[in-house]
Amino acid sequence: MDYGESECVLLYKESDADFLLIDDRKARKIAENFGINCIGTLGILSVARNKKLIPALKPLFEMLLANKRFYSNGLLNSLLEQHNEDMII
Repeated sequence: MDYGESECVLLYKESDADFLLIDDRKARKIAENFGINCIGTLGILSVARNKKLIPALKPLFEMLLANKRFYSNGLLNSLLEQHNEDMII
């Protein structure tokens, strides 16, 4: 966990937040070991889709990939399948 992520954990605890937004797998595992409720970017987008705040996930996933965000196609396709959307090739 780097300095920025450790600061986020402190802020989470100080503010009595419901979730910590964190994507880094190693940092997330450490935070969860401290009993912190974590959610990542994809989790937020999935919740937004469930609440009909966004019309579709696939265009957003494609934008993330085009901007050098690294997610496995398997994970992205799993979420797309849950939301009855076309998969990423």
